[in-house]
Amino acid sequence: MLTRLYFRKSQRLVSEDDFRRVLSYRRFACRGPLRLYMAPNELNSPRFGVSVSRSCGNAVIRNRLKRFGREVFRLYQYKIPSGYDYILIIARKKRKISSDGGNVSEKHRPLPRYKDVESDFLKMVRSLEKN
Repeated sequence: MLTRLYFRKSQRLVSEDDFRRVLSYRRFACRGPLRLYMAPNELNSPRFGVSVSRSCGNAVIRNRLKRFGREVFRLYQYKIPSGYDYILIIARKKRKISSDGGNVSEKHRPLPRYKDVESDFLKMVRSLEKN
């Protein structure tokens, strides 16, 4: 029998106080444009929040990236440690590239695809588990 995987309201981090608490705990892992923060909670289940920087694009693109993050959490919530709050931050920073003529131009890193978010999320969770 298949178990249904939900992302219930009780599993969401939405308040500013919750975000501040997790971010102030200062336990995080980075991979490319993704940064995953983790902090203990008093519950038996993990909770998840996501934030996408405006540098990633317009609202359509930012909402798609949020859906990627929520979907990854929904699918893997039983494989990650419970009793923790997680915040996934996606920010695309500009990187400076110098050409042969000495001119420096700024280019954005490419946006992550779903498979990138999925694999990077799991790798970051594993690295946070070890610490």
